[in-house]
Amino acid sequence: MRAVHRVTFCVGLVVAGVVLGSCGEAELQGAVRTPPLEVAPVSLPDESGRAVAMTAPDDQLLLVYFGYTSCPDICPTTMSDLSVAIDGLPTELADRVTVAMVTLDPERDTGEVLTGYLGHFFNESLALRTTDTDELTTATSAFGVQFEVEDHAPGESYQVAHTAVTFVVDDSGTVVVEWPFGFESEAMTADMEVLLKEF
Repeated sequence: MRAVHRVTFCVGLVVAGVVLGSCGEAELQGAVRTPPLEVAPVSLPDESGRAVAMTAPDDQLLLVYFGYTSCPDICPTTMSDLSVAIDGLPTELADRVTVAMVTLDPERDTGEVLTGYLGHFFNESLALRTTDTDELTTATSAFGVQFEVEDHAPGESYQVAHTAVTFVVDDSGTVVVEWPFGFESEAMTADMEVLLKEF
């Protein structure tokens, strides 16, 4: 007869330096990178041209997503999932979460278009846009985001291939957890509760 041993174990998947999973009693269900990304030096302009730093206000969280409003499926699904996740928080915690979307398609995403798009999902959000290629590349590089705009003639329809990850940034400018596309809203809610209560 074989002996059965109870052990504490770790379950994880390492992809490009990101650890998915946890050891023992899980606190965060998303991907935790070691070492974490530090994005505090990065800033991008909002619709009014004001520079917005990639740090959350004190004791709050900033959810940063890179995408575009003409995206047919991944971006609207992600925005919807984030909206559901935030709605799942108690009001006092939900008020401490801000979603920022950085457009990878400034050609079509004017500030007005991006702000209107986010308004379909959130009461409060940040629409971040720059036409400066170097400025955008600095931001995407800091977050490890890759993207490619399909070649197109003026006025022609086109798509943008991009990394589909939501980055959760704390008030020090540290990415504390990452949620890949398709991550369940309930798990996002649980992660935010853990982080906000830690503050």
